[in-house]
Parts: sequence; structure tokens; C-alpha cells
Amino acid sequence: MSNNQLKIITKIAAPIVTIMTTIALFFIFKPQETTSLFWINLFYTVFLEAVIFCYLIFLREKPKDSSTPLFAIYGIFYLYYYIILGSGCMILYSFILRPVFLPDTHKIYIATLIALTLLWIIILEITLQSGNKKKESVETLKKRGQSLNFYNQKIVSLASRYEKLCNKKGLKYETLSCNRTELDRLKGKISFLTPNVFMNEMAVAHILALFSKCEDIIDEMEKATGENREAVQKKCNVL
Repeated sequence: MSNNQLKIITKIAAPIVTIMTTIALFFIFKPQETTSLFWINLFYTVFLEAVIFCYLIFLREKPKDSSTPLFAIYGIFYLYYYIILGSGCMILYSFILRPVFLPDTHKIYIATLIALTLLWIIILEITLQSGNKKKESVETLKKRGQSLNFYNQKIVSLASRYEKLCNKKGLKYETLSCNRTELDRLKGKISFLTPNVFMNEMAVAHILALFSKCEDIIDEMEKATGENREAVQKKCNVL
């Protein structure tokens, strides 16, 4: 059996057969006097079955970015509770409460089913929104991590480029105080940054400004000759 045939069975045939079987069973056990309660229970049972199949089809066919694992897991959990509560209310009212307390009206029963349905939909919506926020947070952290990786690679590239220029022009790739250039110190600082730095726009702007300044100094060093080399090197040592 091909995948397309299986999809047709699970998406179309199975729901139709289940619902038709439910309707047939209701009519087989239909009381002699058909009241509005019979039709209410029939409609609600079919509705519950339709909800189950629609939800399962949605989880199976959904686009990758339309839902989250949180919605899938808790959605099924809440769905089971909704079905249990709805079925419980239907049985409790039909066989216990109605004959004893409410012989003439179904308003409270219908209102209860509607309230349960609305509550279930609201909880699902809240779960979906929470899942989407969590997914967005994960994606944001991932993007920030990629940006940090770019910054680390950028400063490593600048430091390597500057070191090669110093060697080419006969300059010491160090400072007088700690034998490390400011580029190396900056490289160390950036390596310890966390993704939270991107929540501070001023910090990001400062980092970008430092990169721009470093590039300008390195470009100036490439063109420097004679005594200008030491002057440019001093600029790099006071970044």
C-alpha cells in the first residue's frame, strides 16, 4: 500500500467510517420517543470525533513553522481531558441528572458543553502562543549565537591581518606593557561575550564602532611607510 493510499485512509476514510458508525449506533439504540436530548448527544459525539481527527490531521500535516512541540504535546493532553469531561457531562446529565432534577430543560446542559468547549479552545490558544514565544526565543538566541560567532571570527581575522602587516613592515606585534596588542585583548573580551549583549543596542554599536576603527587603522598601516608606521601602531595600541 502506497503512502498516498495510507494518507487517504487516515485523512478521509477513517473519520468518515467512524462518524457514520457512531450515527448508526445512535439510531440502533434510539429510544421510541426521540427527544431533543437524543439529537444534542448525537451532534456532540460526532463533534468530539471530528475534533479528534481534525487535531491529529493538523499535527501530521502542519507546516514546520505553524506549531511547536509544546502545542503538540500539551494539545493532545488537553484534548483528552476535554473529551473525558465532555463525555462525562453527557453521560452524567443523560442518565442521572436529567431524570431526577431537570426533566424539562437542556439549557444548563448545553451551556455546560459550550463552556467546556470554549475553555478548551482558550487553553489551546494560550498554549500555542506560549509555544510560539518559546520557539521565537530559541530562534533569537540561535541568531545571536551566530552573530557572536561572526564577531569572534571577525576580530580573529583583523588580529591576524594586523600581525602579518607588522611582520611585513618590521614592527613588533606587541605593546611595551603586557606584550599583547589591543587587538588581542579585544579578541579575548569578545570571546567572553554572551548572546545577551545583543539586548543592549549601545554595546552592539560600540563593538561595531571598534571593528570599523580597527579596519581603518589596518588599512592605514598597509599604506604607512617609514616613521608613519610607528604612529599608526600607537593608534592601534590605544583602541
